[in-house]
Amino acid sequence: MEPYAVLLERTRAKLPPVRTGAERFVVPEPDVMTDGRNTVVRNLGEIAGVLRREPEHLIGYLAREFGCPGVLDLPRGILKSRLTKEAIALRIREYTAKYVICSECKRPDTHLQKEGRLTLLVCEACGAQRPVTVRRTVEAEKPKTPVVVGEVYRLTIEDVGRRGDGVAKKEGFVIFVTGANQRGASVNAKITKVLGNNAYAVVQP
Repeated sequence: MEPYAVLLERTRAKLPPVRTGAERFVVPEPDVMTDGRNTVVRNLGEIAGVLRREPEHLIGYLAREFGCPGVLDLPRGILKSRLTKEAIALRIREYTAKYVICSECKRPDTHLQKEGRLTLLVCEACGAQRPVTVRRTVEAEKPKTPVVVGEVYRLTIEDVGRRGDGVAKKEGFVIFVTGANQRGASVNAKITKVLGNNAYAVVQP
């Protein structure tokens, strides 16, 4: 019978090569744009997906670190403060080190697990566990629309859609106005419906 060490080496030789975390784990750079006093991370959902963490947890962490409200509007995350891409990228790297990477084997194959009052970072690769301090996550706010159903607004028709409705904007929000088909006209429009990032209205006398 062959020695145990020889059998072990033969078995190892048949196994596929192990890919280290660094070879397969690449966190996307934040795609950042400013919108007035707000900073929008347009790919926050993608980043959270790569990190295998809930978007609410990530936006909550960023909001706490920057001391500003955080709004989740998937796939985007909105921070209500003017911030640089570099500052956001740094915070995401810190988040990754604290809440994702195993301190023993340095792999990202981990998950967060509650144990009483403690939250543990549990590594699925080597089995290591370590506590992490998780402060209360800031609840993601629903984006507020600049118009309200039933209200009347003075709008300027900027374009005409294919169906003949006027197209106006209010704080970047697109509003389709039935009964207005002349570019440049200013009309009173009553909001009848709000869907996603669009609203619908009818001309009022």
